[in-house]
Amino acid sequence: MKLRLAFLSALLFSLTAPFGHSAESEPVRDKNVEAQLISSHATIAPGQTFQLGLKFTIDDTWHTYWSNPGETGKPTTLDLTLPDGFTAGKLQFPVPKRFVVDYSIPNVMEILEAGFGYEYTVVHVVEVTAPEDLKAGETITISGNTTFLMCDPNTCVPGKAALSISLPTGSEALPSPHAATINLYASKVPEKVDWPTSVALEGGKVVVSVEAEAGKLPADAPLHFFPDKVHIFDQLSEPEITKDGGTVTFAFDKYEELESAPENISGIVIAETPTGKKGFRVSTGEMTDAPAAPTQDTKSESAAEPVSVPFGGGLIGAIIGAFLGGIILNIMPCVFPVISLKVMSFVGQAGEDRKKIFMHSAIFTLGILIFFWLLAAIIIVLKSLGHDPQWGFLLRQPGFVLGLIFVMMLVGLSLAGVFEIGTSLTGVGGNLVSKSGYAGSFWSGALAVLLATPCTAPLMAPAIAFAFAQSAPIMILIFSALGLGMAAPYFLLALFPKLLDMIPPPGGWMETFKQFMSFPMFAVAIWLIGVLSKQLNVAGLQWSLVGVLLLAMAAWAIGRFATPDRSKGARTKGRVFALVLLVLSIFFGVSAVKKRAPFESTDLTAIIENHRSSGKHVFVDFTAEWCLTCKVNERTTIKTEKVQQAFADNNVEFLIADWTNEDPSITKVLKEHGRSGVPFYLLYPADTSKDPISLGDGVITPNMVFDAINQVTGSE
Repeated sequence: MKLRLAFLSALLFSLTAPFGHSAESEPVRDKNVEAQLISSHATIAPGQTFQLGLKFTIDDTWHTYWSNPGETGKPTTLDLTLPDGFTAGKLQFPVPKRFVVDYSIPNVMEILEAGFGYEYTVVHVVEVTAPEDLKAGETITISGNTTFLMCDPNTCVPGKAALSISLPTGSEALPSPHAATINLYASKVPEKVDWPTSVALEGGKVVVSVEAEAGKLPADAPLHFFPDKVHIFDQLSEPEITKDGGTVTFAFDKYEELESAPENISGIVIAETPTGKKGFRVSTGEMTDAPAAPTQDTKSESAAEPVSVPFGGGLIGAIIGAFLGGIILNIMPCVFPVISLKVMSFVGQAGEDRKKIFMHSAIFTLGILIFFWLLAAIIIVLKSLGHDPQWGFLLRQPGFVLGLIFVMMLVGLSLAGVFEIGTSLTGVGGNLVSKSGYAGSFWSGALAVLLATPCTAPLMAPAIAFAFAQSAPIMILIFSALGLGMAAPYFLLALFPKLLDMIPPPGGWMETFKQFMSFPMFAVAIWLIGVLSKQLNVAGLQWSLVGVLLLAMAAWAIGRFATPDRSKGARTKGRVFALVLLVLSIFFGVSAVKKRAPFESTDLTAIIENHRSSGKHVFVDFTAEWCLTCKVNERTTIKTEKVQQAFADNNVEFLIADWTNEDPSITKVLKEHGRSGVPFYLLYPADTSKDPISLGDGVITPNMVFDAINQVTGSE
């Protein structure tokens, strides 16, 4: 009996010897998806081309995405680190399935999004070539970082996995047990064909015609066409498909904003055959591979970490985060000055009837919403023109900064009594009791949005980053939630006007209080001048201040010579004089903003990696001159003696990533961590195999920094 068992064991060993190595990485599960690297060969020979497979095992009801994920998805990426001499091709995407995801909110709105992806199991194949001088008898290791987005019908969650596979080398290549699986999914990658293809816009239809090679498409097979890019078809529409001999025509409803036929189009024609789906890659221009993530020693923006959204992820989580972030935004330093305007408004409303108070708050909310919608529209237009705007992008334009200084000066001078804007801007001029000030409530809301553009608040930042990656309707929806959150505290006062009873009755004290409230406006103007000092050269800053001076003189001229107690002729002369000063101030302002300070971008990623390679931890302060929250954090936490000493004591290199002016290298790192604005704080461990620690994007404390340092140093 023992002899028989020994014989069977030896036979089993001899049969499995070629597969002695597992040819697979340890599986890594992230929430609803398990990721693993598998190899077509168990032993690698010199000069051999073999295949790696990025295998996803996906939970029921969940899916991942194709290279064109649709309106709201994210394509899977793989970043490989290869041994010296090895090369890798692109990550391949098998024929996908079309999904329709329902983000509708019952009884509120219906939002459906179409995307393309995979369910249950998928393997993305990568071809790898070994060098000719590869030595036998060694073991090579290939590691990879993958990012993906996993979705079910209700939510989406970002995922990632760090994978590593080790393979022995030999004089002869030996296949692995995974060879059949990899070959199966490699056969599902669409075949590149040179079939004549055309695209045209016919009324409301985008018409794609493909002249297929005879015998390639079964006559009775259901057909589909999936494009490589979004915003060409209405991806929720079903195409009209006609066949004329070997020519197949797909007529889709056009994407609503498409005005002319695209110059080129590429995608895959899919035939559903009895043996499965067969894909053919076609193009109106030169044939190229499908857009794919890089796989060899690169980290492009396409491989950026997907945005992590709180409250379960997806659209609902982004809406909740935006709403709560909007509420918190009211107590952020950058929006504080607007609170003074609203305080003045509430002072004027004390003792008024409930209906009037409610109308003020409703119009204030409308002002916030309209300007958030306007901001969203600007972002959508810039994105359609190929730009990549980020939160706070307006404050990187010196013309916008100077315009905001002009507004702050006018509001401050009006509050101080130099002249009266009346109800046209602040709603707190002159007779605060008798005037309705509805226009003032509207413009107070608008001004709140303008001052909020450089700020991010807890929960708001990931929601905004999510919005920037979505289609126009979803971006507007999230910006609306942000605006409603920002207006919510004031609406609460409107719903419970008894809270205003704490304010003393109207009287002479109100004029003193109004004048005192001018100083926060002047403080904002001083802050913005500091922003200009980083954006303009000395001459530009001087001429911009001349423009501010002339604007103040124009306001003084109105208040001195154009008041109702003056004669008609004197008022006319005063207004003409003020208009001349205003025109001169605008002329000097326009001239000033063209005198930009010299600016040189740096490679932030390279700097961080250089410090880490020398054994240092790296703390990065993502900041900007226009970010008041950043400045508060610097003075109360980051640049305090205790925190700086903690950096020195624990081998932490302190870096400032100044985003005052557009810097692509800073933008790239922010996007990799799902952020579209500042402040933001990262502590990179010296160990490059470990991910950085995020301290968030709001107000931080010294203890938060100390805790992060303890994590990377292993201290208690």
